[in-house]
Amino acid sequence: MESWSDNIKQIIKSKLEGTKERDLRFFRIDEFIRNIERTDTFSVECRECSQFKNDISSVVKIIDDAVKIPGENRRRFDRLTGDLSKHMMKKHGFFNPYYFTYLYSFFGMVAGTLVGFLGTRIFPSEDWIALIIGFALGIIVGNKTGSVKDKEIRKNKRLL
Repeated sequence: MESWSDNIKQIIKSKLEGTKERDLRFFRIDEFIRNIERTDTFSVECRECSQFKNDISSVVKIIDDAVKIPGENRRRFDRLTGDLSKHMMKKHGFFNPYYFTYLYSFFGMVAGTLVGFLGTRIFPSEDWIALIIGFALGIIVGNKTGSVKDKEIRKNKRLL
């Protein structure tokens, strides 16, 4: 007996047969299919996932139009893909590739700049050097910390 997600995947593949690979990547069809599988898995205990099943079923009926023709159908598909990804991130702990690397690099840059600014007040004769060193160290530390967290996410297979 096939599951709901297997039926939906077959419908998507049949409707998008002959579509350019570039378009499939641009519209994140693989991510959409993975999120459909996760929605089916989590719908038993997650009320929002079970509500997404209805939205997914209605969007899958028009997915070929959404990919090929700009308009309302494409907006519905994009909105659903975004909402589904946000839900998987917030409620179920799945993340985009390099999510923490980018996030921690940004916060490291901000913190490093603040530390560098304090260094300019402590060493006024070396003001630019202290600022640049703080900025660079903040980015490096943030990047390394984020990449460790991203490796953990990959190891646990929690990528969107």
